[in-house]
Amino acid sequence: NEMVKRYGEPSGMENFCDKMQLMNATGYQGIFEAAGSKLNDIGGVMLWKLNAAFPSVVWQVYDWYLMPNAGYYFMQNACEPVHLQLNPVDLKVSAINRTYRKYPGLTASVDIYGSDSKSIFHDEKNVDLSETDVKEISPLSAALSSANGVNFVVLNLKNRSGNIVSHNVYWLSKSDYKSLNDMPVAKVDARVITKFKGQNETGWTIQVKNNSDKLAFFIRPQILTDDEEILPSFWTASYFTLAPSETLTISVSCPDTKIKGKKPIIKVSGWNVNAINLDAGN
Repeated sequence: NEMVKRYGEPSGMENFCDKMQLMNATGYQGIFEAAGSKLNDIGGVMLWKLNAAFPSVVWQVYDWYLMPNAGYYFMQNACEPVHLQLNPVDLKVSAINRTYRKYPGLTASVDIYGSDSKSIFHDEKNVDLSETDVKEISPLSAALSSANGVNFVVLNLKNRSGNIVSHNVYWLSKSDYKSLNDMPVAKVDARVITKFKGQNETGWTIQVKNNSDKLAFFIRPQILTDDEEILPSFWTASYFTLAPSETLTISVSCPDTKIKGKKPIIKVSGWNVNAINLDAGN
């Protein structure tokens, strides 16, 4: 089993599902970022199956219960209008512009962290993108040549105002990824910023901040009632990773019929992040 080879024997059903989400994430990320790297050479990518007709952990972006998998969110991220990505074959970072308009004044930040969360590489480049552009930014082969164990590549693309327009993370290893099982605990804080009402749905915007000196890996926000996840519910980002001191603002919405008369809770947890609960209000 490829999952066991990469990530080790699962310790239980929940751990099995977590490790399969890692497989699910990188699979769909690879499909759509490969297409993005050939933006001006191909017509696009079409998935022949979005979900399985039975409970499964592979070959789907949302499951039998209408829960979006990690693959959904990594596919969503890979298809950003303006996107920063890494080619895992040649280890080159590229910026991609799908907006059909020029996008000047960007700043690309590239960071590499070791499995101990210590920084081993940092680079910043100014980037101007044409209407449909794929532009190489930084080669990382030299920086990673002597790196051991699992290393994390953290990419951020900011606009002239300093706002992040693309946040992307990769975990790389020359052998396996079993050392992920021993990652130290990272502490994140989360708060509800706003609650908003649509015609038939309610949504929340929350801010998640990594206040620790450890990398917080594979963070998953959920909206719950009675300890069950409200489905369908779609976040603007999920299964994301935050380097030390990084902050991400995300939103979610769900049908009013699923929360009527109930008290929703927002849960934030992660691979090496203890769960915290936020009162989402009535």
